[in-house]
Amino acid sequence: MRTVDHARRDSVSEAQSTARTRPLRILLLAPQPFFAVRGTPLAVRSLAVVLSELGHEVDLLSFPQGEKIDLPGVRLLRSMWLPVGRVRPGFSFSKLILDVPFLLESAARLIAGRYDVVHAVEEAAHLMAPLVSRWRSALVVDVDSSIPEQLRNARIPACESLIRIVNRMERHAFRNAVAVITICSRLTDHVRSIAPQTAVFQIEDPPLVDGDSLPGPKEAAALRAELNLGTGPVVLYTGNFERYQGVEMLVTASARLPGAQIVLMGGEPGEIAALKSHAVVHGCLPRCHFIGKRSPAELPRFLALADVLVSPRCLGGNTPFKIYTYLASGKPLVATRIPSHTQLLDDTLATLVDPDPDALVAGIQNALADPLAAVERAVRGRALIERKYGPRRFRDKVAEAYAHVERSLVRGETA
Repeated sequence: MRTVDHARRDSVSEAQSTARTRPLRILLLAPQPFFAVRGTPLAVRSLAVVLSELGHEVDLLSFPQGEKIDLPGVRLLRSMWLPVGRVRPGFSFSKLILDVPFLLESAARLIAGRYDVVHAVEEAAHLMAPLVSRWRSALVVDVDSSIPEQLRNARIPACESLIRIVNRMERHAFRNAVAVITICSRLTDHVRSIAPQTAVFQIEDPPLVDGDSLPGPKEAAALRAELNLGTGPVVLYTGNFERYQGVEMLVTASARLPGAQIVLMGGEPGEIAALKSHAVVHGCLPRCHFIGKRSPAELPRFLALADVLVSPRCLGGNTPFKIYTYLASGKPLVATRIPSHTQLLDDTLATLVDPDPDALVAGIQNALADPLAAVERAVRGRALIERKYGPRRFRDKVAEAYAHVERSLVRGETA
């Protein structure tokens, strides 16, 4: 593959003006439940919509699980259903089993579909890279997370042997890709350390809301009454309830926040039941409100209601999807001081605390006790999103990456 000096020397306008005689035919491989309200499926939805808006023909293949969703201009396909139950975020044996029919369906689509580009998310890139090179399509690797890191965190038996295999597959995919897309600086550095000759495009997740579109006080008051919250300030968490998210730590901390109402959006029924039991033990169940999963369309109402947003994540290095939405809302944010957050956030944008219950309590108390300082940080955070990470910037970054892909195809530089 030709060496690409990716110093962003091409302007976005030049990227978008790349000549082509026809739309690209793109096979977008997303080995996740789709659609589901969690990070990677939300990012895949945003990507598919933008690629279609740019005029490309997109076939999106996902796992059979997930909600039905209508994406104009995108053909939704699903791999074969298997009775594996719920597919959790990150590594799981359910996901590993579903990867088998997904890979077979991906290969069949590639062989029969005459695609210009295979845009492969997460492990789909590792699995499909050898086949893509044989069929002369361009491979775009989409790195939402580190698969070897997922395996280490899963702590499965004989994991080191599997990690060595996955590392080799990852290296092959990165080095044979026309482009690699990452979501944060940590993953960008990781890719460049492995494949310095490959073009890397860092395209952060777009926020789900615009701060100007949040409902007003009347709607927030109606939601407060609907949830029977009482009069205390509202601390809001949104997202899945996997252990790395630190939701249990937040519930523990809520025992020392007697004036606050803790609203927790997300989680599976079993996870919610376990956390309710945890809240009972700590004597804080009355102020912990578990509202379950909600549609993204409902999110603006809850953000409008919140006095403080919280991300208590205790593990990981990738910036959570929710952080961009939190910042875009213009509401005060309390987050843990770990690499997941600090590669985007600093003390001028959010109240950063150590990942333990005592520090989390202190951070939330500080944000509530000094609302002027908390709001000043929130205003700076929202300005950052509008300047660098809003929907328009997301579209421009996708256009720039795909202008590079098109130039590579014109030069005959496939995987």
